[in-house]
Amino acid sequence: MLKLIPLYLVIILGMVGVAIFGYYALIDWDALQVAYDNFAAIAANSPEMPALFAAEAQQNIHRINLFAEGVWTLQSALLVAVGLHGICTTANR
Repeated sequence: MLKLIPLYLVIILGMVGVAIFGYYALIDWDALQVAYDNFAAIAANSPEMPALFAAEAQQNIHRINLFAEGVWTLQSALLVAVGLHGICTTANR
C-alpha cells in the first residue's frame, strides 16, 4: 500500500492539471474567437495595413496561448494515464 501513495499523488496532480489547464484553454478559446472576429471585421472594412497587422498579431497571441494550454492539458492527461498504468501493474504483485 505504501508503494501506491506516490502513484495516487501523480494521478491527483494530473487530474488537477487537466482541470486547471483545460479551464484556461477554454478561456483562451473564447478570447481567440473574439480576436478572430475583430480581425475579420478589420479585414473587411479597413484598407489600412497597420491596423490589419495589429489585429493579426493579437489573434496570433491568442493562438499561441491556446496551443500552450492545450499541450499542458494533454501532458497532464498523460500523467494520469501513467499513474493509472502504474497502479494496474503494481496491483498484481
